[in-house]
Amino acid sequence: MNTYLILQNPGHNRVYYNLSGDMALAELGLASESLGSDCKGIVIKNIKGIRYVSFETKEDLTAGDIQIISNLSFVFAIFKEEDCNGVLSLLPIERSVTEYIDQKISSLLKYAGKTNELFTKMMINVALLASDFDYNSQIRLLDPIAGKGTTLFEAAVYNFEAMGIEIDPKSTHACEIFFKKFLEEEKYKHQADSRRVYGKNKTEAVFIKEFEYAKSKQEFKEKSNRKKLGLVTGQSQDADKYFKKNSFHLIVGDLPYGIAHGNTSDKNSKSITRNPYQLLSQCLPAWSHVLKEGGTVVIAWNSFVIPKHKLSSLFQENGFDIVNEGPELQFEHMVDKSIKRDIVIAKKKLS
Repeated sequence: MNTYLILQNPGHNRVYYNLSGDMALAELGLASESLGSDCKGIVIKNIKGIRYVSFETKEDLTAGDIQIISNLSFVFAIFKEEDCNGVLSLLPIERSVTEYIDQKISSLLKYAGKTNELFTKMMINVALLASDFDYNSQIRLLDPIAGKGTTLFEAAVYNFEAMGIEIDPKSTHACEIFFKKFLEEEKYKHQADSRRVYGKNKTEAVFIKEFEYAKSKQEFKEKSNRKKLGLVTGQSQDADKYFKKNSFHLIVGDLPYGIAHGNTSDKNSKSITRNPYQLLSQCLPAWSHVLKEGGTVVIAWNSFVIPKHKLSSLFQENGFDIVNEGPELQFEHMVDKSIKRDIVIAKKKLS
């Protein structure tokens, strides 16, 4: 039996790191179902005062297994445990990380109410791992409550095509300005296009700002090599008006906590709701329409506002299966006294 140890990423926030142990176990537990090696005994292990996530396999990890584990949000270093004449030794294993854009992009833009980028990365990982797709697929991801773009940036790191919807024009503008500056400073060849995606006249018009980019001029010349990131300034419940049916493999978003953002709860209302049940009731039909079969939705919300079983029931009523129902796949954790964050992982049923 082989024993592997993962040193957790200390992250950028001590509070988040202290709470991340159980979430790391859940993320690895979901990933283990995609490994070629049978993975057992996933636990937290303390060695000489250092915390590791430990697991056992009968066979050595394959290259594909190492790629999956390397991309998990909490992984900083991977070791194989070896006994050298009674002395515990940790043999380093080289990580195999998917990274098209430098990971630093998500930590550069600072603003109030921003979700820890490691948590965002985790949501993208579990969405992909729970879907019928993998890291080698040409993934298109939608964040229907995009804010200033953290989820879009994390998706771009993974070489995914990333599209977002955000109701607040100030947030979309901030995201667009930041991403353009990043591409310029990092010397990516790029172009940006603004076009109407909905509305027959100026009053109804909804626009998308879409970036096409590549690492070099030579790569950019071939249109199929270009990567895309776009952001619609519009309503999340109108996602099916902005994008085609079965457009996306994954939908990932962080629902409003009542801090800095919201969405309208009624198609005929201009008021803002921060109630996750009302928002999802309006949005899920459109989200389901643009999501591929076998694709997943991963949504984070404040469970103090509404219990998980109510949101799960809502997803099931809209043709989804809930993936993280078991006790081994729990992601709930305290953010502060007024916010206990949790996620729902929901997979679109095959017709």
